[in-house]
Amino acid sequence: MYTIDEIRKYKYFENADYSFVLDSLTGVISRQYILDYAKYLIKNHVPFAMAMVDLDNFKFINDNYGHHIGDLCLKYTAEGIQNKVSNRGLVGRFGGDEFIIIYLEDSEYNSLHDFYDSLYYDDGPLRTVLNIEGNKISVTGTVGSASFPKDSNNYDDLFLKMDKALYRGKSKGRNCYIIYVHEKHKDIVIKEREGKSLLEKFEIISNITNGKDFEQIRSDLIDYLYRILHPYNIVYLNNDNYIQAGNTTTYYLYDEYDCYNILDKLLGKSNVLAISDTNEFINEYPFTKDFIEKNRILSFVVTRVGKHGFIFIFENNVSRMWQDSDLILMFYSASELRHLIEKR
Repeated sequence: MYTIDEIRKYKYFENADYSFVLDSLTGVISRQYILDYAKYLIKNHVPFAMAMVDLDNFKFINDNYGHHIGDLCLKYTAEGIQNKVSNRGLVGRFGGDEFIIIYLEDSEYNSLHDFYDSLYYDDGPLRTVLNIEGNKISVTGTVGSASFPKDSNNYDDLFLKMDKALYRGKSKGRNCYIIYVHEKHKDIVIKEREGKSLLEKFEIISNITNGKDFEQIRSDLIDYLYRILHPYNIVYLNNDNYIQAGNTTTYYLYDEYDCYNILDKLLGKSNVLAISDTNEFINEYPFTKDFIEKNRILSFVVTRVGKHGFIFIFENNVSRMWQDSDLILMFYSASELRHLIEKR
């Protein structure tokens, strides 16, 4: 929690009404004051980086542990972020489970890279386990960052580019940070963030599976899952160990490992399995070790298409926190595909 003396070090806050400056729950700067501070810096041509921090799957914490534990989790995470920022800037609460960082040190890419790394590694607050009243709460977060004046010379555009970077981090599976790079992120459309409802996605999948060409249906289905779930890899694997990726009706034999039997053994009688981090998983299931390490799989979700095969999504770059909606869509797609196969 910030003290009045700490806040007074910053000229903008010298005459502020301190009863409103701090967020009552977390003790960091309140929403309006942290945003107005960013506008003040721009008006006075002070270089800085602005980052949005969005805690991953925070609803799960509230739903499973209660809002009291959720509030404490927000408080401890805010304190952890504040400690990492230290005297290099300020931290504010944007609302809910989102925070704003105003970073006043060197905002060049390498410097920012080192700073955001510190939020995730070496006891960083965005990749940690909190012990709260006997409950072990896993906390991760996604960060999107943009800089003034390098990326933008006005507040609205800076906020948009920060939001684009955050959206990119979420689409990669969360639990990561993205520093805005114009060439990479300029074409991201934020309005697609909410996307279609789950029901609308079901309807699209149903329309895909109403087609006549089975191979094309399977290809279109895999491609659609790729576009809405944004995984690094997604394939259909049949029981002969042949793989079909999206955007193609072509199969190729994956003969280095008996993938079908590995996944079949792994799922057992289950229809869906989601693993967010394979580092501990392979200790429990050592028969997957070579396959996972060879393919550099950090997280995955797999769903059974009856006895005919699997839809298999895996990430090479992030330990992804899978959403319930992801698993529902995978299960529904696999069920539709199984029905089609059995009708043939």
